[in-house]
Formats: sequence, C-alpha cells, structure tokens
Amino acid sequence: MEEEIRAYFGSRYHLVGVKLFREVPEGYPVPERRGKFCEFVMRAARGETILMRAEDEECHLSLVALGFQEPAYLDLQPRIQPAETRAVLVAPVEKIEEPDVVLMIATPRQVMEIATMLGGIRAKFAGEVAVCGEAVAEPLKTGSPNVSFLCGGARMLGGYRDSEVIVGAPPEVFQRVAERVRALQKTCGALCGCRTSELPEQVISALAGAGFEKGIDYFFGRVNSMNVRLYLNKDPSGRIEHLTVHFPVRGEVEVEEPLRVQRRGAWQDVYAILRNGEGFDIYTGEGIREVVEKLSRKIKKG
Repeated sequence: MEEEIRAYFGSRYHLVGVKLFREVPEGYPVPERRGKFCEFVMRAARGETILMRAEDEECHLSLVALGFQEPAYLDLQPRIQPAETRAVLVAPVEKIEEPDVVLMIATPRQVMEIATMLGGIRAKFAGEVAVCGEAVAEPLKTGSPNVSFLCGGARMLGGYRDSEVIVGAPPEVFQRVAERVRALQKTCGALCGCRTSELPEQVISALAGAGFEKGIDYFFGRVNSMNVRLYLNKDPSGRIEHLTVHFPVRGEVEVEEPLRVQRRGAWQDVYAILRNGEGFDIYTGEGIREVVEKLSRKIKKG
C-alpha cells in the first residue's frame, strides 16, 4: 500500500502508522529526549520507529488528546476516550502491524487528488491539537478521514513546511486510495491511453484545434522545442476525465510539481496526470495548449 501511494503521489515522506497501547510494550526504541508527538510523527515519516510514553511528551494538550490523561479543566476535543493510553507507537506504516490510524504528510494538491479518489473528505480543524487530535483522535473516533492544517506548535517545532498539511484516516481508507491508484495506473497511467479511434469526434477535434495530431492511442505535437504526447483515459463511468501529458526527454532532468519522472534507459519519461477542469477542457480544447506549455517550462534539462 505505502509503496504504491508514495510512488503515485511522489511523496517525500513515509506514510506513518499510529498504534495506541494500554500497556507499554517491550522491544521498541523510545525517544532519547522528551519532545512533542507531532515531532515524533515527522521523524517517523522520515523512517524512524518511536515508542512514545507519557514521560516522553512535552505537550500537555497532546497527552489529553491521545488519551494519556483526562482533561483537568476544559473538555478538550477531539481526544481519545476513555484515557487509557499508556504508549503510542509511531513508525513507517509498513513497520506496524494493524495500526489504529495512518497519517500522510501531504501538499494541498495531493489532498485534492486523495479527496477525488475517495469521493470527498471533510476537514475538521481548529489550528490546535492538530496532529494528535485532529489527525489521530478524530479519525479514530469517527472512522472517517480528516484533514488538519496543523497548529503553531507543529509548524514551529515539528519541522512541517508551510506548504504541508496532514491527513489522518483508518488504515482501510488508505487501502481504498491504493486501490484507486492501481485502477488509475491500469486505465490512466503515464504511457497508456484510450485508442483514439474510440474517442468522440468532439474530443478529437478539440485536440486538433489545440495543435495536436492523432496517433493510435495518444495525440502528439511539439511545444517549446519539446516533443509531447497526450493520453486520454476514461473513468469507471466511461467519461473522459483525465489527461496525461508526457514529455520523453533524453538525459537527466529536474522537474517541478505536478510533474513526475520515470527512468527508461537513457530516457526520462516526464509526465503529469491532470483532471479535466484543472485549467483546461478536454471536450472543447480550451486551455490545453496553455497547460502543456506551462508544464514544459517546469522541465530543466541536465
């Protein structure tokens, strides 16, 4: 699951598994110093395995949100109830057996794609107790994914970038995302598309109007001195909703999001999978050439 999701989204981080224990288990590394849960999650996203106990946590709000303690004065929400937690294991998800919650540190664009795959995500956040409460306690209580825009402590001390948010969900939700990734790779991958003879004449005319000629299973053209291929794919309902823009480039390249790179011998397949309506319309051709030109400028040859 993790390998498929990370490869598809181009994620720099591991998916993080979170498992709560009512007794402190043996055999797991504990932090060398006290810290914050959000910090430990970031470390796990970079490959570490950490068992956090109450004495390892500096943030008293996190202790309440994760169920180590009952709130002393205010009814802090969201939180794990009843407060029976004695330890929390955080690690790359493939290193945890049956995690309670899975976390993904993501960009807004990646969250948008996940929401599309899942048919929507509700975001419930208040800018406090973010990673511990909004990303762990909330999905654990509701059984549904939640998006948190983090809190000041996480951004200042946890190492999260301003461009990053966090998605928390039960493991089966990310299994669904992995299934959708597999489906898209079969029907909407970088180098496969519908046979152009099977496409509506309206779509063929729209691509021709944007300056791209019809091949067998892709359209081709030249933009900013670069060869480009356009692949069109249908969603499960039969509607054409995705456009894959593919630049075959010889030699080393550096790219910017949303472009991704797959090596093929001496060649690099540079591509982006876009959803119809993201600045263009497959059925009219409006904006397609402009989007392709914009993507081409995000490629730097070595």
